[in-house]
Amino acid sequence: MKKLLLFSIAAAISFAASAQKDTTKVIDNKGTIKWVISNTAAVITKDDSTLLYVTPQQLGDSSFVKMATNGLSKIGQTVELGGILSKVTTIATSAENLLRITGLQSGSNTQDSVMVVDPSTGQLKFISASSLFNALSFDNGLTKTGNLVQLGGALVKSTEIITTAANTLKISGLESGNLATDSLVVSGTDGTLKRVKAESLLQSGDERFEANAGQSAYAVTNMPAAVSKVWVYRNGVKLLTNTDYTIASGSINLASSISSLVALGDLIEVQWVK
Repeated sequence: MKKLLLFSIAAAISFAASAQKDTTKVIDNKGTIKWVISNTAAVITKDDSTLLYVTPQQLGDSSFVKMATNGLSKIGQTVELGGILSKVTTIATSAENLLRITGLQSGSNTQDSVMVVDPSTGQLKFISASSLFNALSFDNGLTKTGNLVQLGGALVKSTEIITTAANTLKISGLESGNLATDSLVVSGTDGTLKRVKAESLLQSGDERFEANAGQSAYAVTNMPAAVSKVWVYRNGVKLLTNTDYTIASGSINLASSISSLVALGDLIEVQWVK
């Protein structure tokens, strides 16, 4: 009876001591799940387990990563960018929060692809650089042959090239022309280029008058204002410029020394060019 009483007391003491300890599930560095006994539910120490010691707070820490997916890879406790996407993934940017990738290598516009964005969904896609260029069309004086674009072709609309005193338009290497067969390029009042025959640039005319006695003034249609471009004759004899006559407001004015000699029926002939 005495031994039974002592055993009961020892069992009660052992149960009371065990009741003060808690079991906690932990994972060792090999990934094996184990149970350890702790004196307190707050902290597990080396004294509680010779295999592993962690705290319950560490077990619930969100920084403890078990796995990585959807474009991320886990190596040990290191998570790196890289892997297969397992769902549709969106990265939202804004004017203030941009997406930048620095340090990219130089690419090839003939072998590499170009990243494009679907305007309706924002999905990233890629196309070849050559197909991007082939999607472009050229007209209005430009012609595309393969991947080569050259100056040349029909204009499909009125086209203006604006020049300034500093930014002039030059065409070098032109061949020599022939005024007898070639045309000249002229500019209209609005800058439109036109071509005319060479002979059309030289305008000329002449008028003849049967004079009255002593007549000094003769109106000449379309006569230029430059006296060097006008010739006046009296009865076939050429008069001297600025001596025998002058020009004013489209008319010939004979000097008094000449007009006093003009008789009725004298032939006054005026020739001009411009």
